[in-house]
Amino acid sequence: MTGSDSAPPGLSLPRVEKAVKSASKSVGRYGGVVLQAAAAWNQSLLFAAAAGALDAGVETISMTDSFEVASVTKMVTATAVLQLADEGLLQLDQTMDEVAHGRVAKLVQERVPKWSLDRFGGVTMTQLLQHTSGLPNYWEGPFVNTFEAEPDKEWSTWELLSYAADMKDSCPVADRGLPRSFAYADTNYLLLGLVLETLTESSLPALFRTRVFDPAGMSREGTYCSFLEHRPSGAPPLAKRYVGPTQITGKVQHSADSFAAGGVVSTTADLQKFMSALANGDLFPIGGKATLKRMMSWIPAKRGPGFWYGLGLMRIDLDDQVGLFRRWFSKRKPRGFLWGHEGFGGAFAWCWVPGDNHPEVIITGSTNNEARSYGTLIEQLVDDLEPHLAP
Repeated sequence: MTGSDSAPPGLSLPRVEKAVKSASKSVGRYGGVVLQAAAAWNQSLLFAAAAGALDAGVETISMTDSFEVASVTKMVTATAVLQLADEGLLQLDQTMDEVAHGRVAKLVQERVPKWSLDRFGGVTMTQLLQHTSGLPNYWEGPFVNTFEAEPDKEWSTWELLSYAADMKDSCPVADRGLPRSFAYADTNYLLLGLVLETLTESSLPALFRTRVFDPAGMSREGTYCSFLEHRPSGAPPLAKRYVGPTQITGKVQHSADSFAAGGVVSTTADLQKFMSALANGDLFPIGGKATLKRMMSWIPAKRGPGFWYGLGLMRIDLDDQVGLFRRWFSKRKPRGFLWGHEGFGGAFAWCWVPGDNHPEVIITGSTNNEARSYGTLIEQLVDDLEPHLAP
């Protein structure tokens, strides 16, 4: 294995190990790289490698270290929302001013007076989950200027929604919910977080723990919500996340990227457990895999051929890719697709569904640098792992 001695055993895939090591040396060596693959059906380890440093220093990154997963958090949020739908506590076609008997809409308007229910109240839970609500993404325009100018500012959900309220919709009201209205926006998931807290009368970290983290078998030390709760006692070292040479981990301003849209800290092993539980339907005690299938209501994600979005899930058709990945995949046989999510800063949690009826594989990790693509790692892993999978 590449990297720390604490990396667990698995298949020897020298070319993948070389790719991990090479990636860790790119972008000025800012941010270490971790990559893990496990069998979805029983979570047995297939491959693991780590290379580089925890930060820009000399301490070597380990497979057991934690990292910020950013928008991978959206899968956790969506899972909890679908659980509530299974339990009859909400319907996915309910609008913001209908869900929880209007309590969420009233709360938002009280805290953000400029938030117009006439303008925003008609968006549905499905539209929020799938980014077809037409709500503007606050990560643009005036907000970005303030964000960059005030690195020590701690952001609240209400301030972020206030910025969104001042922006133009991303689509006409008549287009809401249609595939052509897809426009990725963290604003959607801020509102879903408020829905979750209102309906469960619980804080987001607490409901994530009881509804997702604990049922999936994720550790209480390695997985938690940054900014929303204290770092657990005994937590593993936290790998630093970068944008090029700029370190962003733990910076107060990145409270703007927390709550239900991003902000979970986790490990490769814990993300593997989450994805395996999700893939097997274990996180939906009522609906099982039928609920997972409901999450896989794919529409084009407007990133080019082969990119799709469901209800809190992304999909990448591997044989259609030339952008995210270094080159076309081998045309000898189909390579299938990935479903899961990626996060700003290089985090990823995917379930690989290979071609030729091979079993599914969970792939988790992070490059810990937004300027460093994980696509070449996935590509090499898929190419080299496929012969080891029994049809």
